[in-house]
Amino acid sequence: MKTSKLFLSFCLFISLFLVSCEPEIRYQILDKITVSTVVDFESVKLNSDSIWNGSDGSGSFTTKVATFKNSYNSAWFSWSGFACSAKKDTKTAGWNNQYSVIAGSGAEGSKQFALAYGTATLLCDSNSYGNFSIKSAMITNSTYAYLEVKNGGYGKVFATGDWFKVTITGYLNSIKTSSTDYYLADFRDGKAFIANTWNKVDLTSLGKVDKVTFSFSSSDNNDYGMKTPAYCCLDNIEFTQTFSTK
Repeated sequence: MKTSKLFLSFCLFISLFLVSCEPEIRYQILDKITVSTVVDFESVKLNSDSIWNGSDGSGSFTTKVATFKNSYNSAWFSWSGFACSAKKDTKTAGWNNQYSVIAGSGAEGSKQFALAYGTATLLCDSNSYGNFSIKSAMITNSTYAYLEVKNGGYGKVFATGDWFKVTITGYLNSIKTSSTDYYLADFRDGKAFIANTWNKVDLTSLGKVDKVTFSFSSSDNNDYGMKTPAYCCLDNIEFTQTFSTK
């Protein structure tokens, strides 16, 4: 009986202790708010099955909190950096179909998405609450890159040991924060993977950023450089910002 009374007294003490601590825990949680902003590309003005590739000479487009840089060469009708697209041809191989996504739509069935080509840079300036942190992005292959890796073309058909990846690197005040690799195709260690659906890539390790770059590398190279088409498709890039409520 004494043991039972002691046990009940101990339980009552623990309960009272937890209740007394609860307001402080709640206050600490409510002391800061984290706001999430998902950058998609639906607000970029495109016609159905059309693209923006920088041919207007503007050098960038902005949606929500991010600006996507572009370089367009009018002499060669070529571009690098970021483009925005509504093209969804999953069958046609080759450079003439460079703006399509192999997944057949934007992320979560949306109409539009972005393409990164070469080395692509996005900017995310601070506001009165400070800098944004990048949390994640949805990434998949372009149709052009996917079919080249799968069937060959200028590059070879991928086989055991081959790989193709995009490296995402964060910067804050011109200083590198961190980088993350995502393999768009991976034939190492017994795998035979080529991304053809949208995949959510964790970018929290990059932390607070004001610039993010996307660059490409591949196991398929020659003396002139990488033979795999240096493209990927992006959508639903999530940024967060935490600030005090005081």
